[in-house]
Amino acid sequence: MSTEADAAHSAPARPAGPERPASPPPVGGPAHAGPPDRPRTRFRGDIEGIRAVAVVTVMLFHAGVPALSGGFVGVDVFFVISGYLITTQLLSEQNRTGGVSLMGFYARRAKRLLPAANVVLLTAAVFVFLMVPRGRWGQIGGDIIAGASYLLNWRLAERFANPDPTMPPSPVQHFWSLAVEEQYYLIWPLLILLAVALAKVSGARVKPVLATALGLLAAGSLAWSVTTTVGAQSPAFFQTTTRIWELAVGAGVAMSVGAWARLPRPVAVVLGWAGLAAVLVACLSFTPMMDFPGYTAALPVLGTAAVIAAGCAAPARGGAETALGVAPLRWIGALSYSLYLWHWPMIAIAATYWGPLSTSTGLLVIALSTVPAWLTFHFVENRIRYSRRVSQSPRLALGIGAGFSALGALAGVALLLAG
Repeated sequence: MSTEADAAHSAPARPAGPERPASPPPVGGPAHAGPPDRPRTRFRGDIEGIRAVAVVTVMLFHAGVPALSGGFVGVDVFFVISGYLITTQLLSEQNRTGGVSLMGFYARRAKRLLPAANVVLLTAAVFVFLMVPRGRWGQIGGDIIAGASYLLNWRLAERFANPDPTMPPSPVQHFWSLAVEEQYYLIWPLLILLAVALAKVSGARVKPVLATALGLLAAGSLAWSVTTTVGAQSPAFFQTTTRIWELAVGAGVAMSVGAWARLPRPVAVVLGWAGLAAVLVACLSFTPMMDFPGYTAALPVLGTAAVIAAGCAAPARGGAETALGVAPLRWIGALSYSLYLWHWPMIAIAATYWGPLSTSTGLLVIALSTVPAWLTFHFVENRIRYSRRVSQSPRLALGIGAGFSALGALAGVALLLAG
């Protein structure tokens, strides 16, 4: 998975990214628009559309649809989208004010992400208590605590270093990707502030300093991802260090938005379709047994970056943004965070209670998950995100986020102690 403008205005970002069970993975169960180099503010329906493609492919993968054996790459699509949108917002603020308000940034993240996420964690704890054997309560309770604190990816990396093939996947396992993004959100604004400070001291321009820092971060993360995936694919899948480069690619597109906006329209059309094709090829041809992420993730990552970059140019008839910007995909894209939060716990708990799900049953569970997703989107996400009182008080926003996180963590503690 930005700020309140969470509708793909070059400012929204949904966390998250869809989850893929670790390896050996149990299948089934995000004209120019102004002066160069300045963030755009026009509505980006193509971003909502590619976000919809990402969440749908992941949900269908988890439902066990055989044709989408690589649907897990939706998480990589989300990482690139989040890197682009978050960086666009931060650079826009830096251009306007000369700096970045950390409290304002984290307050926007807290009110946007934490309430919905912890409503799902709390609900999952209740259904685990009612439907999952007691012997698993302790482990799942610990997972819920780690999910509420956005450290679950490291807990899973340690668990899957020596996986137990008899242990079903956790119903909150998908929170690993949210943890990666939250950890990125902690690092990236600080890096921008550091770049601003270094530029002032050295007399250099901010953007080259920041670009250098971003390049070093991306190169180091990619190298780590490639080398770690070969030796320990399962834990590498969950580590923040193997994923940062994917968010950095999106950030790089945001930093060079002026250049992309100047693309000739025919070039932008080809680039957008090529990028979308790359994402779809990965979804259809990758398999859970491949070494991943590593260099293999470059196909969906660069494909997503190409789609976003092409959309920075003026919309062109026949371009990928036309297909991605249709109303149904925009609707799904807007709902993607809640869909991502809800679909996996429902599949995992149903599979634990009733046994392995058929593809048709998995698709039914996916369809049912749209109901709590829609309710959460309208009555939790939007009520808090668009509250004028909350928007005017970063302290209140942070307090609300902390309160919801405490509820999620306490639900995990209760399950852990009961088990």
